[in-house]
This record gives sequence, structure tokens and C-alpha cells, in this order.
Amino acid sequence: MPDTNPLLQPWTLPPWPAIRAEHLVPAVNRIITDNRRIIAQVIISQTDLPGWDDLVLSIDEADARLSEVRSILETLSVGRSDDAVWLVESAKAHLAINQYRSEKARNRPLYETYQRLAQSSIAGSFDESRTRALARILRRFKQSGIELPPDQQQELARLNREIGGLEYVFLDNLERWAASWNKHIGDAALLAGLSPAMKDRLALAARQAGHDGWLIRLDQNTCQHILKYAENRALRQECCIAYATRASDRGPLAGRFDNGPVLAKLLALRQQQARFLGHENAAQRSLAEESGGTTAWVSGFLQRQATQLAPVLAQDAKQLAAFARQRGIDRVQPWDEDFLAEQWRQQQFPGALENLRDYFPLEGTLRRLCLFCERMFGIRIVEQSGGGHWHDDVRLLQVSEHGQVIGYIYLEPFHRDNAADFPGTSTLRNRRINAEGRPALPIALLYSNFTRPTDTHPCRLELDDLRVLFHEFGHCLQHVLTRSPHYNLSGVLQLSHEAAEFSGQLFEQWCLSREFLRWLGVHFQTGERLSTARIDAALSASQAHSSRQQALLLMGAMIDFELHLTHGDGRSVEEVCSDVQRTLGHLQLPDNHRFANGFDYMVTQYDASVYTYVWSGVLAQEAFKRFSRDWVFNAQTGREFRATFFAPGAGRPLLDAVEAFIGRPVAGLVEMEAGGVTSD
Repeated sequence: MPDTNPLLQPWTLPPWPAIRAEHLVPAVNRIITDNRRIIAQVIISQTDLPGWDDLVLSIDEADARLSEVRSILETLSVGRSDDAVWLVESAKAHLAINQYRSEKARNRPLYETYQRLAQSSIAGSFDESRTRALARILRRFKQSGIELPPDQQQELARLNREIGGLEYVFLDNLERWAASWNKHIGDAALLAGLSPAMKDRLALAARQAGHDGWLIRLDQNTCQHILKYAENRALRQECCIAYATRASDRGPLAGRFDNGPVLAKLLALRQQQARFLGHENAAQRSLAEESGGTTAWVSGFLQRQATQLAPVLAQDAKQLAAFARQRGIDRVQPWDEDFLAEQWRQQQFPGALENLRDYFPLEGTLRRLCLFCERMFGIRIVEQSGGGHWHDDVRLLQVSEHGQVIGYIYLEPFHRDNAADFPGTSTLRNRRINAEGRPALPIALLYSNFTRPTDTHPCRLELDDLRVLFHEFGHCLQHVLTRSPHYNLSGVLQLSHEAAEFSGQLFEQWCLSREFLRWLGVHFQTGERLSTARIDAALSASQAHSSRQQALLLMGAMIDFELHLTHGDGRSVEEVCSDVQRTLGHLQLPDNHRFANGFDYMVTQYDASVYTYVWSGVLAQEAFKRFSRDWVFNAQTGREFRATFFAPGAGRPLLDAVEAFIGRPVAGLVEMEAGGVTSD
């Protein structure tokens, strides 16, 4: 009798509505059993003359099947956090997957089979992409400790389990803190300055909680909106301090869900893990998986960025202090800065940002974004109607080329209470070509955290929202448009952080182009287009007093790298944060803030790699200069960009690719060299 478990059936797109809790563990156990059998057969059959198809493609296919089921579970789990049965079954499934992956990573006979293939005469005829794919497989085995003595392998496996558990606890503490903190408001005057859409959102939250009035929960969007627009200084102060002390021993929920001890233990274990694998520290281990640069180069790069930003921060602080005195504020506090900066923009650029988002309704903006990508990359993007997804808000975009479907993008545009408090891109399937030459089509997932529309306020995007949408869409296109046939090279999550973030950073640059915004912006009611003068004023206003946001990103990158580079030097996490903050003079945070306790990049696979946001951003600005020169709608330049950065999968170093694209060295930066990165 055939198995009717939907997770065990072939699918082009996941059968979302059919998947229930009782399907999870049986599907995972069946796939793991099949995979163990496949591995055993491969080891026996490939002992003497290992081949690409029978070894690499066979194991890749087995790995992909399990990985895709895991991605489905993770996607569905966001909306089922209140389903006790689902949580139990999902936890069992994840435990089985993790145990199997740990077991496979320590399979010495399988590792030696891959080694024989790499050392065989046939490997000499492999093209560059096959060579890279095989090298990546071997490198991951080594990173798992396969060459360590058995007792050390066991200790490393224990460390890996503890690290994974602490990362989960860190995120869980943040979620529990956010669920526990709220502020009920009954006087509308306290919300003066907030947008009507935000007030509607807070009112809805209050009604759902059984209250009148308005209810503030400190998700990222809400906190940023309050700090930027709320006229009530006490409200800004309360929200600022609460957000800056999340999950810590300070603030309104001091001692509850404290990530301080979690982070201290996590950093110590990561250092042990790195040393087991032959690295001096966790930062060095992370770099081995990135560009191969040195820790000295990264530290120097970040310090140079801080030095360049320092005079801009100082000038902005001086200007803001003078403006504050005009408004009766003797000393600018951290909860004043975003608000005063916005008030200054409105005074210096009157009307430039007022109702600007009316020109960027989500529906029209998404439609034009797809049209733009069609023109630039020679593809077709069509929204698919019908068919159940995991949530009613989810939309599906089908991407085709020359009449053939080449991939899919799921889009979930609005923030959900149980979802992550930040936008992001995930994947369901990597592109790969099996031994029979049949492709598996890539599937990307784009999560935004835009404010949900109401009956009276459709979703419209601020300039910052535009950059979020374009950034994540760039990731999705990189995943879908790759032509790499190899499972472990084709996925955007398989790229180095710098290569993956570059595509998102580059797409953001179009949101800073006058010509592009002139075409993109259309009033959601009247159809009126933005004037060039209005766009110039809006861009000038939005970029004025932006040094604080740049400094916060740089501070996060510096803290992340320093903590992983110097752990054990006697400084606490708070002391490292203070030292970094001092290098960014004029960047204010509330006294006794606990920045690192709420910095989720520390536990989302970006440990010691947050610097890649800064580095890839610098390179993206350089690459976009060619679009500015050639015309931002130049389709030929778009095709060349795709060929350089998307088509090869995990190809040449990012700096080399950028320089090939722009046709010259990147002036004033650095050059990659064998064994590291050195300044010129």
C-alpha cells in the first residue's frame, strides 16, 4: 500500500495544506533510514573507482531530500507556535535530523571515499565548479572534526550540541522578553506624532488583548517608529531603554530571560570549538569559511570605517545639539536623536518626506520591481494565484526564462507576532542537476516585516522599507537565477556571507537613484508620479543625519568580531561593548544598555561575520557606479551583472568579481592575496 504522507511524495511546490503534525516524525525517520542505506551502498560500490554521479550526486540527492523537509518544518513552525502537538512532533523531527547530520559528519569511510575521488585521475578532468563542490564537501568534513581522534570527535560533537542549544535559548529569551513587555495607553495625546497606520496597528493589538485604547509591543518596527516620530519624550525614553536592555539584567524586566550568561557561555564554547579545529580563535575559524582573509585585515578594515565615520558623527551631533537647544532641550539623549533628526529633516527639507510613502504602495511597488527585474535579467515573473500556502498573506512568484520555469519565490510581506522580528531570506530548495540531467528548481522565501494594512490604510512603503524589499529580493533572485548545477554551491545560503550580502546591498542602491525612483513612485490614489525635485529633496532628507544608523551597524560588526577574536582576554561582554562604543565617539546609547544581549546576529550563523555587511556594502556602492554610468535601466549591464555574480554560483572572490564587472581596481580599498587580505 503506497505511503500517503505528503512529505514523502514528489513535489514541485510543497503541499502546505496537507502537512500535519503526525506526518513529521514518520517522514523524517523514513528519509533518514533511506539515506543511511544509500550511504552504505555508496561506500561499498565506490571503494575502488569512485565516480562523480554515483558518489557525489547520490549523496547530494539524499542530503537535499532531508534538507527540504527540514525547511518545510521550519517554515510551518512559525505559524504553529501555539500548537502543542506540532511543537512536540517538530522537536522530535529536528532532534532526529540533527543526530543524523552529526552521525554523517563523522562517517570516516564516507569521507575517505570522497578523498579517493579527489585524489583520483578522473578528478584532474573536473571543471572548476566540480572541483569547488568537491573541495567544499571535504572542507565541511574537516570542520566537523573528522580527522580528530575519536575521543576528541566526541568532545567536539558535545560542544556543537551545546552551542546549538545555547543559540536556541538566546533567541527564545528574546522572544519571551518581547512577549512579556508591553505598554497600555489610554490617552491618545501620548501618541501624538505617530502615523495613522501605526495608531491603527496599536489599537488592533489592544483589542486583541481585550483592552481599549492602544497597546505597544516592542517589535523592531514599532520601536523605531516611536523613536522617530513620537512627540512625547517620556514615551520615547521608556521604549528606548526597554529595547536597549532586552533580555538582560537591566531595564524593566531585569533578570528575566537574561542572555548575559547565555552569551558568555556561548562565546567560551565557540573558542573551544575553534581550537579543536586548529584555529587560534572563533573569529579565525569564521574567516576560514568566508574570504580567507586575516583577522588583522578585518579589524583594520572596521577601524578604518570607524575613523572615516567619526567626523560625520561629530558634525551631526553638533548640528543636532544646536537644533535641540532651539527646541528647549539642553542635552540630547539617546531617545531624542532619531526624533530630533527627523524634525531637523522636516525643517530643512519641508514637505520632502511628507506622505512620500503614498507613492510606494506595496502592490504597485512589487509589480514594478518584477517588471524591472524582467527587463534587466531577461526573465519573466508571474504571480501564481490559487493553491494553499502556509498563511493567507503568502504570495507565490514564478520565475521563467525562454518559456521554461526556472524557480519560485514565496513572499510573506507582513510581520506576524510569532515570526522573527526582522526581514530575511530563506530557502526551500537549491538548484541541482541529477545524474539523469533533470533539474530540481530552486525555491526562495522572502520574509518582510512591513506593517499589516487595515481597511483604511493600505500598506505603503517608506524609503527604508523600499530598501528592505529590494535587499531581500536581491537575495531571492541570486538563489533562483543561479545556473550552478551543484547542490552545495547553488543556494544563496551556501555562499559566503560577503557574496550573499553583496546582492542585497547592490539592489538597495537602486532605491537611492533619482531616475529609478522617478519611474518606481506612483501615487496609490491619483496615479501621479514624483517630480525630480521632490525625489532629490527626499533623498537628501533621508540621507541627512544617517550617520547614527551607519554607526550602529558598524558597532554591531565590531562588537561581534571583537568578542569572537579576543574572548578570554579578561574583558566582559559589557567591557568589550564599551570599548567599541568609545571608538565611535558621539554614538549615544542609554546608560547600562545591553546591546549584545539583543543582537540576534550573534546566534543566526553570522558569528564573527557581521562585518561582511559593511564590506559588501562598500563593494556594492562601487559596482553600482557602473549602472549609474551605463544607465540604471541598461539591460545589457544587467545581463553582465547576472553573468558575473549570479550564474556561476560560488565563484571567484567577491572583490575580484566586482573589479571584473567595473573594469578597474577598486580604488582606495584592499586587494585579496593568497593567504589573506592586505592593504595596498
